[in-house]
Amino acid sequence: MKAALAGFGFALAVLDAAAACPADPQAPADTVLSLRVAEEPVQRLGLRDLAAFTERELTQRRSVAAAGASAAPAVEQSVRYGGVLLRDLIQRAPGYEKQARAQRWLVVEAIATDGYRAVFSWGELFNSDAAEQVLVIRTQDGKPLDSTLGPLALRALADVRPGPRHVRNLCAVVVRTL
Repeated sequence: MKAALAGFGFALAVLDAAAACPADPQAPADTVLSLRVAEEPVQRLGLRDLAAFTERELTQRRSVAAAGASAAPAVEQSVRYGGVLLRDLIQRAPGYEKQARAQRWLVVEAIATDGYRAVFSWGELFNSDAAEQVLVIRTQDGKPLDSTLGPLALRALADVRPGPRHVRNLCAVVVRTL
């Protein structure tokens, strides 16, 4: 019995290590998003911190066709996402305002617990209508994200192909100079 529990403990340790954020491995367990601008200290946000931001709800509509040679018509789907605009998070981060005109040379990396990264330019997030569609997601169809997607995810819904910048298990946003 003791050996079985020891193996179980090892499995939990492996899962905990896998869930650690590669951009902030020292983050406390209640941190759902680490945010760093340039050389400023990391700002660690919990779910309560995120609740202080203006919640947005965006709907993604898509056509899903049957696989293969099926003659079935495409099915129209609609998914509602709730969350915070990535731009709003960055604007309130310590050190963002210090960048002044140098903000124009910033790049933003959205990082997942598995190391997957999506990149945005300052111009996309602060000088484009597309920024209204880049969402740090907390809910999908009114429910919290499941463990395969979250607790947070990120989507760039204005992208023609939104898949490449869909970050599941978002854990960090790092803003740095190009």
